[in-house]
Amino acid sequence: MKIKPGLYLLLLIFGSASCSRKPLMSSGDKPDVRSVQSVISAVNTKGIQSRWVQARAQVSLNGGGFLTSGTASIRSCKDSLIWISVSKLGFEVARGIILADSAFWINSLENTYWKGSTAELNKKYRVPARLGDLQSFIFPAIDPTCEYALENKDQAWWLSQPGQLQRRYEISPLSHLIQSISLSHEGTDLKFRYGDYKATENFWFPYEQTLYIRQNEDLHETRLKFNQVQAAQYLQTPFHIPSGFTPVD
Repeated sequence: MKIKPGLYLLLLIFGSASCSRKPLMSSGDKPDVRSVQSVISAVNTKGIQSRWVQARAQVSLNGGGFLTSGTASIRSCKDSLIWISVSKLGFEVARGIILADSAFWINSLENTYWKGSTAELNKKYRVPARLGDLQSFIFPAIDPTCEYALENKDQAWWLSQPGQLQRRYEISPLSHLIQSISLSHEGTDLKFRYGDYKATENFWFPYEQTLYIRQNEDLHETRLKFNQVQAAQYLQTPFHIPSGFTPVD
């Protein structure tokens, strides 16, 4: 099934299923005397260390302008949840919360809601679902427990994951910042591109992010232009399904 534009920010997109534990080197060129783990450590050291983080971004869907597409407020608790509120012209039009094994979404424009397991999302949209991976896409980081092959080419480090889900990280050897993440899974190709990195508090964050989704002949683009990113001790994540809202498939 095709991914509908209204679900872009809810999905944004859930990452890999399981991953094996042993890092490995590729048979290609040795990457600047770097090991897999040292590259991962260099990347993650520059990322967000706080358990809670909040962000605000303008959103553009499929080439639309930022002002006409809306604003997203995102609150994240590492390995626990992501809360998203989407507003347009100052009014909230959608809200969602994603937990480790389930997700909920309300559409205030149409008075509808969706709720279900991440496994259902995986089956319906052919996108593997895992909360930790969604968090690592919005707030770029690399899971140090997974298996990777490492290459040094085209003036970049490339970390690749073998297996059914083909995932690839492009990393700058100079800044140790992730430039892009690509995934392929069951006929769906995803690519996240990151730009305009800025030092924020004690971490670096890409204030411009672009997500490309290709399914068969359909190509969709979602752009996020962040104007606020902040670590926090704790954040409220209110969510309820209003009475009178109808469920959707």
